[in-house]
Amino acid sequence: MYRPTVRYEDVYKEYVENVFHATHLDRSQIIRAALFIAGHTEQFSRIVDPYLKRGMSLPSPLWEEEDEELWLNQKTIEQTEILKVGKSAHREQIKHEQKREHEQLIASPKVFSPGGGISIKIGNGNR
Repeated sequence: MYRPTVRYEDVYKEYVENVFHATHLDRSQIIRAALFIAGHTEQFSRIVDPYLKRGMSLPSPLWEEEDEELWLNQKTIEQTEILKVGKSAHREQIKHEQKREHEQLIASPKVFSPGGGISIKIGNGNR
C-alpha cells in the first residue's frame, strides 16, 4: 500500500475538511477519490500537459470510472496488482480485436458508390 506524505496549501485542507464534514467519507477517501477521477478528466490532462517531458504522453489510468471500490476502500497490494494485470490484459485484448477488425475491413474488397452514379467496367468491352 502506497502511503505518501502530502503537503498542500491550507485552501486544500479547508476543502477536504469541508467535504469531510459534508459527507460520510474520511479524509483519505476524499483524497483518493480526487486522484481516482483525475486520470479520467480533461481538466487534469490540460493542466499537466505543459509539464510533460519531451516525447512523453500522459499515461492512461489503470482503472475504469466504474471501479469505485478502488478509491472507496483501501486495497491490499495483491488486490491492486490483480486489478492492474486484469485491466492491462483487457486493454490488450480490446486492442487486438480492434486491429483484427481493421485488418478484416482492409482485406475484404468493397466498392463504395456514395451517389449511386458511379459504374466500374473492367476490360475494353469488345467481345
